[in-house]
Amino acid sequence: MTAVSHARACAAALAGLEGMTPRRLVALLEQWGPEEAWSLVAAGAHPRDPECRFRAAALGVEVGAVGDRYRCAGVDVLVPEDPAYPAALRGDPGAPAVLFAMGDPEVLADRPAVAVVGTRSATPYGRQVAAELGRDLASAGVVVVSGLALGIDGAAHAGALDAGRRAAPPVGVAATGLDVAYPAVHRQLWNAVAARGAVVSEAPLGAPPRRGRFPARNRIVAGVCDVVVVVECHQRGGSIYTAEAAARRSIPVGVVPGSVRSPASAGTNALLVDGCFPVRDAEDVLVAVSLARRRVDRPDPLPVAGVPVAARVRPPRDDQRRPRGASAPPAPLAPPAPADGTAEAMVLAALDRVPTPIETVAVRTSLRVGELAQALHRLVAAGWADAGDGWWSSRYPLPGQRRPERRPVDG
Repeated sequence: MTAVSHARACAAALAGLEGMTPRRLVALLEQWGPEEAWSLVAAGAHPRDPECRFRAAALGVEVGAVGDRYRCAGVDVLVPEDPAYPAALRGDPGAPAVLFAMGDPEVLADRPAVAVVGTRSATPYGRQVAAELGRDLASAGVVVVSGLALGIDGAAHAGALDAGRRAAPPVGVAATGLDVAYPAVHRQLWNAVAARGAVVSEAPLGAPPRRGRFPARNRIVAGVCDVVVVVECHQRGGSIYTAEAAARRSIPVGVVPGSVRSPASAGTNALLVDGCFPVRDAEDVLVAVSLARRRVDRPDPLPVAGVPVAARVRPPRDDQRRPRGASAPPAPLAPPAPADGTAEAMVLAALDRVPTPIETVAVRTSLRVGELAQALHRLVAAGWADAGDGWWSSRYPLPGQRRPERRPVDG
């Protein structure tokens, strides 16, 4: 590994100061480069540290020694300006100011990514499903992301590694320093994931496992992904934090259904009630990934944490847009209709004026996944349809024709 530059060593030194938190680090580096921020902190003159809380700790740190420590550990120090910094995190409201990486973090570039997460106390059913999802998604070219925890996370990464070297590389997001494998029994798994893909963390070297670091880690798990899949989780736990972080970013959340008698599925089944899309196998996830990456306009991130996980940005109906008794505005002109017999025409006939879930559209058209995704993308681009988080709706009535008779979605 090449030497760590002085600027990156300053960034690592700031991250490692006693009492530093992700938010404080963002504030220190928000308007200053790492070298300038370090000099200001060490001099007790940083405007974002008026109480000089970090000055004493900084005076005892040799920046060059910090850089050597990261170089010897084989850990890269990344800031948002670096090409290897995950592009999905740039501009994210919770983006780490400094990210540490083992392996090759650029494996996330230009590849679809799915987080497969769940409870540490997983059932054999949950571990088996997670391993199958990890293997099948990696084989399909999807980067499998998890928090490297016991249970579902570890099973998903084990499955991704079993897919072979021609499969997409896995990525782990740790809550500790990259020299502190947690749980310790997963040290071999950490090394395997780093060797094949990458393990990243916002925690500096030597950082031990602490309760508050795990929920913070989960926002990064969600932020680097196109889709989040929860396999098993209890009513409370880290997976719920990950699902909520995804919902705030308008990232689709899928859920593997479980037994209503299993406590390990109480949280996942509740997420299904909230409206998350069901996951039966990797094909369901690939549909969601394909559609998420093809959508023209992603809804704005949800502004507050208190909304349901599966909250959707639903377009208001016409009768909600105008006061009661007011005359309706003239209907806008529809764009040219898709030609009869095309996939776009079939999909448009399957859409309703109200939000229609993707599962319903798939059943009504019987199109293959790729055809369905491309047709929806073209309809949105042409102005015939609106896209939301897991739903599509038609903007205009079909011209000069009636909708075909539809078979029930339940078969």
